[in-house]
Amino acid sequence: MADFQTSTHRAKWIFTPQQLVDKYRTTNQRAKQMLEKCGTTKMEVDADGSVTYPEPQATENSDKHSRPKSLSCEEEEFMRVYYEFKLREVCGAFYFPHKIQATALTYFKRFYLQWSVMEHDPKHIMLTCIYSACKIEENHVSAEELGKGISQDHQMILNYEMIVLQSLEFDLIVYAPYRPVEGFIHDIEQPLSCSFF
Repeated sequence: MADFQTSTHRAKWIFTPQQLVDKYRTTNQRAKQMLEKCGTTKMEVDADGSVTYPEPQATENSDKHSRPKSLSCEEEEFMRVYYEFKLREVCGAFYFPHKIQATALTYFKRFYLQWSVMEHDPKHIMLTCIYSACKIEENHVSAEELGKGISQDHQMILNYEMIVLQSLEFDLIVYAPYRPVEGFIHDIEQPLSCSFF
């Protein structure tokens, strides 16, 4: 594995708290504008991974009142946190190693730096992040197995895979704290091989 100091993880995915707030605010505003203009924010992802954006609609005053209400930045944060806990539960149910959970969680967080939860369903993204993390961390689980294990359509996972990878800018190597901690524990557990005589 490459050195963290020269990695894309460090160069492109480390942000200050204010930068994170700005990114979340930007995605939230974009989704609100789309809701105002199109009446919906949900994007459709086709079987080939292509995204279909909502079409602008002619607005009438009566139509505006029947539209769904947009989420605030705080409400979006609650949604992300909820699905982060769900992600941990799914990984626990499948007895995945910690590195898969950490990688999937990082993918999920990175994805929602680019998109609003109003644009892509967090449940679909969560499952696709777990599926992608399993592949990257060499613990392959088929989409069929994952979908069957949680009673979801596996085709949805496959449909969202490309949009998730594109949103991650194909930066798939994650430097989670588990690797150094596991290495440190391994070093501590090894008996001393040198003698003091």
